[in-house]
Amino acid sequence: MKTLLKLCVLACLLGGCLCAQNNTVVLKSAFVEKYKDRATIEATFTVDHAHKKPNLPANDGDMHVAGRAPKEVGLPMVAEVMNAAQHDEQGAVDDIHDLEGENKPVTVRGVWRFWFEHPSKSQVQFADVPVPKNTNPDHSFEIHPITIFDGKGVQTGFQEVKDFEPYDAETAFPYYESLKATVSSTGSGISISAAKAKYNYTEFKITLAGKPKELAASDEKGGYIALADINGKGDEPLATDVRMIFVPGTPPADKVKKLGKGDEMHLIGIPRINLNAVSTMATATGKTPITKKLPYEMIIVAALDKD
Repeated sequence: MKTLLKLCVLACLLGGCLCAQNNTVVLKSAFVEKYKDRATIEATFTVDHAHKKPNLPANDGDMHVAGRAPKEVGLPMVAEVMNAAQHDEQGAVDDIHDLEGENKPVTVRGVWRFWFEHPSKSQVQFADVPVPKNTNPDHSFEIHPITIFDGKGVQTGFQEVKDFEPYDAETAFPYYESLKATVSSTGSGISISAAKAKYNYTEFKITLAGKPKELAASDEKGGYIALADINGKGDEPLATDVRMIFVPGTPPADKVKKLGKGDEMHLIGIPRINLNAVSTMATATGKTPITKKLPYEMIIVAALDKD
């Protein structure tokens, strides 16, 4: 209880005393700057709890893993294998179960994701992270989806999950656009406060606003960032200039690299907080909290051929 109180006090000092109304994560500024334009993170990860079986495809097909990465992440977290029931992912699933509860760290690479889907009222990066009690501890950070687990690539899971129905664009994007966040900075730390969020997997169509840009970091070769408008049923887009994150080594990244301004794509994506925009907000506001539209971007997990 004392630890939670201390974390809440620190978050309030950074974030304008929003602990009572919202959920707050305090990130190291250096972490934000390192990952703000990257798709993935590599971490030394300890598997504490894992689902006995992947979710049924109709329920999204993911396999949830709760664990700890104190050096690279330093927050309560989960990692998820996408399309985990398909044959190509079985090796990674078996390895996860073999390591579960053994306290043997393993190298994991995957898409970093901040989203207030299962948040705690207050978490501070690189404070003590307890061993989770189940597969879904309170968390705002995920490695989702995993791309490589202990040397085994699972990028083939980045495709449509058979029998699963994502949220439609007309439901999800007006919601994403309505979300608010409060950001402030001390220089060494950035506080992000926001309400609990929803709508994980969403299916949508985009029109590219320009040629995709290759991710700059050397260990992100083959990944792309692209700005795009979200197509609506009418002439007006549902959202404009939303960043699309195409993950290295995945089928969607292979597809987008051949496209340019004005080209359209039919996609499935997962929202995450746009740390590039958070960094810009924090620089502009300093210690004075600023509340604006929650900056988000979409992790592209499938590119569809259907119209």
